[in-house]
Amino acid sequence: LGTGLFSMAEAEGHPGWLEEARIGEHTPETVEYGISSFTYRARKPFMPHKFNEAVEAMLAGDAPFDRQGGGTVLRAKGFVWLANWPGLQGDFSLAGNHFSLMPGQPWWAEIDKTDWPKGLKEAMGPLWIEPHGDRQQEIVVIGTDLDREVITSVLDGCLLGDEDMKLEQEGWFQLCNDAEYDPFFEDWYNAVEENMNGGLSHDHDHGHQH
Repeated sequence: LGTGLFSMAEAEGHPGWLEEARIGEHTPETVEYGISSFTYRARKPFMPHKFNEAVEAMLAGDAPFDRQGGGTVLRAKGFVWLANWPGLQGDFSLAGNHFSLMPGQPWWAEIDKTDWPKGLKEAMGPLWIEPHGDRQQEIVVIGTDLDREVITSVLDGCLLGDEDMKLEQEGWFQLCNDAEYDPFFEDWYNAVEENMNGGLSHDHDHGHQH
């Protein structure tokens, strides 16, 4: 997290991902076809239903995720902080017509520092911001004709507002409970239960056909 784990270079190295179509062509596909990437970061949690709506729009190519707006998102991957799951990172991945958001590892802020590996405190220093420690949003977005400002604005609209942040965690739980729905809660709850019982985690995977 925050160390370049997800990068354009790695995405391009994925089998079948942006393979060169023409032998001897010296113009990279990333330039020729308007493909670019950027990393979205924020230090507030997402409201689950708002983030789900934004991702659904990405998949469908609905405005503003089109050529007239923020561009077409081809792939996205990273870590997500949900307002009603303060203890766990969300592992987010979007590719093609599918996305998944699964509960991942605990944030380091959830682990007693006496149990941290040697050297982690120094490495974590630049990423650590009180009172929420290393919790953050970090999503690499790859696509065509991307408008970083537009996409960032949409994702920022999924975050808790400044006044909501003052409510602290109990207030965030209540906000999520008061929302129309939580598209992730049941699957996350089941995944955490299965993991605690020694079972396999459950993938919250949305299949979409255009």
